[in-house]
Amino acid sequence: MKTVLVTGGAGYIGSHCCKAFAGAGWSVIAYDNLSRGWREAVKWGPHVEGDVCDGAAVAAALHQYRPDVVAHFAAYAYV
Repeated sequence: MKTVLVTGGAGYIGSHCCKAFAGAGWSVIAYDNLSRGWREAVKWGPHVEGDVCDGAAVAAALHQYRPDVVAHFAAYAYV
């Protein structure tokens, strides 16, 4: 099974991306600092709480989960 790490995975767009990946048979990891996202939006795999500006935290998540793809939706925006 392929694995995707979705930054901003607890936000509106990121969570819909997680849902689509899961529906296509991917293993989904949501990476989000929850500053604009919602823990309740993470429904299709584990949540890693972290900030994309924290290089060590990102590296740790990449090392732990070894994703095939990273989909980047982290942003300071509301949709």
